[in-house]
Amino acid sequence: MNNKDEIIKKLTELNLSKEEAQLYVELLKGPSTHLRLSHITGINRTKVYRLIEQLEQRSLVGKRNDDRGTFILARDYASLEIAIIAQEEQLKQQRKIFQEIGPELELLKIPDSNKFTINTYEGTDGFKQMQWHELRTKGEILVFGNVTVEELVDDRRWSEKFRIRTTELGYTMRELVNIPYENPIFTDVKDFMQNVYTSRSIPKEQLPIGTPIVIYNDTVAIYQHKHEQRVGIEIVNKTFAKTMRHIFEHYWQMAKIANVS
Repeated sequence: MNNKDEIIKKLTELNLSKEEAQLYVELLKGPSTHLRLSHITGINRTKVYRLIEQLEQRSLVGKRNDDRGTFILARDYASLEIAIIAQEEQLKQQRKIFQEIGPELELLKIPDSNKFTINTYEGTDGFKQMQWHELRTKGEILVFGNVTVEELVDDRRWSEKFRIRTTELGYTMRELVNIPYENPIFTDVKDFMQNVYTSRSIPKEQLPIGTPIVIYNDTVAIYQHKHEQRVGIEIVNKTFAKTMRHIFEHYWQMAKIANVS
C-alpha cells in the first residue's frame, strides 16, 4: 500500500485521528522537529505539540535530544496492536457480562401471553438485526423460504457467520420452498447442512411463497424485499406464532423432500 492518503485512511480506522496519522506517516520517513512537522503537514504548531504528546502516550513516537535540539521519531508501528488487544479483551468481558445478565433481565419481564407487539426494520442492517434475533430460537425455527440469507442481506461473510452461530446454538431449521435451490449446497458450513437444516419443496399451486416468513419462539418475522427495498416486520404474539406453526406443519406434510444433501 504505497498511496499515502490510503495509508492515512487505514490508520484512522485504527483509532488515530487524521492529523495524528499524518504526523505518524511523516515521522516514519525519519526524525523531525515540531516546527518542521507543522510546515509539512499544515497543522498548527501548538496543535502539533499536543498531538505528539498523544502519540507518545500510545507509544507510537518518542523523543531524542542532542546538541542540535529535540527530535521526534516514530516507534514500532506494532504498538498499534496494543489498543486492538485491549479492545478485544474489553469485548470479551462485555460478552461475558451480557451472557450473565441476560437471564436475570429476562426474569424481570412480566409474562403476558396476550400481548401483541410489532417491530419494524428497514434496509440490510435492519434485516441483519432481525436475523440476529432469530438466534434466540429455542428448539426449532420454521421458514417459508425461497431465498437464502445472502439474498436478503447481500453479505456472504455475515451469512456464513450466522450459520456458524446457528450450529453452535444447537437448534434445528426446517424450510418450505417452491423450487429447490439451484445450488443445493449453498453454504460452506457443513455442520449446518448436516445437523441443522432440512428442506421440503411444495408446488406454487398448493402454496405460493412470495415473502420469506420465519417462525421462532413467540415471533413471526416477515422479510419483504423487492429490488432495493427492504422492509422487515416482527410480530411477537404467542397465539399468532402457534397458528403459523400449525399452518407450516400442514404444508410440511404435503411437501416433498428437497434435494439439498
